[in-house]
Amino acid sequence: MRDGTVRLSIDRRHLSHLDFPLALEADGNRWVYGLAALTALAFWRGGAWAGLAAGALGTAIYLTLGLRDVARRLERRVRTRGLASVELWRRLWRFGGVVLTRPDGTTCRGPAESWMQLVRDLTPDSRP
Repeated sequence: MRDGTVRLSIDRRHLSHLDFPLALEADGNRWVYGLAALTALAFWRGGAWAGLAAGALGTAIYLTLGLRDVARRLERRVRTRGLASVELWRRLWRFGGVVLTRPDGTTCRGPAESWMQLVRDLTPDSRP
């Protein structure tokens, strides 16, 4: 992957699942708690209408910026921690959502296809 022969990508539908091996609930909670606190502050300082408006704005912010940030953090975690451990990589692959793309554009998706076969196909045969 580092030399560019295989590209790693993530199917973001799998990233949001709580059973995803590298998912951290704290990523989403960080946004929700912060926006809930701002909504409560707006309700306390400005009344019910200000609280409702802040809640609606907070929901829009979370759905646009928050979810994108959570997905970006998870993808970074897959690239750093997921590739550092063979055991964790295998758990990620079995869970699904990991896509390897060859230089010719064909893909290999976990868990339906074999990433080991992809590596064998790309490795020059070292036998005489």
